[in-house]
Amino acid sequence: MDVEIDLYSGRPNPAFGLAPEAAHELMCRIAALPPAPAGAAPPQGLGYRGLRITGDPGADVVEIVVAGGVVVVRDRNGAERVLQDAERALERSLADLAATRLEPAELSVLRRELSR
Repeated sequence: MDVEIDLYSGRPNPAFGLAPEAAHELMCRIAALPPAPAGAAPPQGLGYRGLRITGDPGADVVEIVVAGGVVVVRDRNGAERVLQDAERALERSLADLAATRLEPAELSVLRRELSR
């Protein structure tokens, strides 16, 4: 699985791969999340927009977006499930995994956004 930190507009975003064990743990955590309240959606606009995960070993999931307390799981048929990431716990744990792979300035932006 690959994790892209959706941080920039107009230039490549930082990205890193997840080891199979970490990918399995991530999918288990996502499976345990409750549905999000109606109308919940990841933030849009410029700047940090969350983490985009692709390359799921599962047959159905093609993209997962983790941002702003919401997890959106998109399947191959275009269906979406919107889940609640209470206190952004999943988003923070992915940021912790990214910490050793980011430039200091990128990590600073990510930490600042997660503290909001």
